[in-house]
Amino acid sequence: MKILALNGSPRGEKGNTEVILKQFLKGCKKAGAEIETVYLKDKNIKHCSGCFSCWTKTPGICIYKDDMEGLLVKVSEADIIVYATPLYYFTVTGIMKDFMDRMLPLNNSEIVKIGENYSHPKRVKREIPTKSILISNCGFPNSTNFSGLVETFKVMTKGNLAGSILCAQGGVLKAINTNDMLKNLYMPFFSALENAGEEIVQQGYIKTETQIILDKNVLDPETYVKAANRG
Repeated sequence: MKILALNGSPRGEKGNTEVILKQFLKGCKKAGAEIETVYLKDKNIKHCSGCFSCWTKTPGICIYKDDMEGLLVKVSEADIIVYATPLYYFTVTGIMKDFMDRMLPLNNSEIVKIGENYSHPKRVKREIPTKSILISNCGFPNSTNFSGLVETFKVMTKGNLAGSILCAQGGVLKAINTNDMLKNLYMPFFSALENAGEEIVQQGYIKTETQIILDKNVLDPETYVKAANRG
């Protein structure tokens, strides 16, 4: 099984998003998956110009010759795509959005109706559709601020969003390795992250008992807010 992990944080390997992603992928690797992590901040990805040449003049081929050419191949070959992004203004980061916009060549131009919804079908159909995982973190005290982000991915993945790992209180993640109290508090969360990675590979979904741990606030929200506001 091939997993393509996309880290959309401008901080790359030094960001809070990487802390969560790395532990999740540890579980995926433990379950036998082949993993490749791409740091979008290191890639040359131009903004989509909306010219639709990839649908008309050169079907499946973008006018820009940049790093998206190779990334689209990786996307097409992946069994699972992990979209890892910090929450920026209630959605993905700019570099992640550019990546998502530039996936347009993978779709056909015609509009089709699936159930009660309309969509553009994939240019190349897979026997088993690619599954997607959303990983995100934010500085807010609870998960309500992720609602717009999650809805975006539900629509974009056309029902193939296999799991969402949404970590509120993300501002403390970078301090865990240097704070024994935090390390102990977050131990169940990190164990659940690894378990989630294994479960996605083995079962195709995150077990309910694992998801409950991932969704639980580690710190009391009001305590977190006071600490965050003190800087």
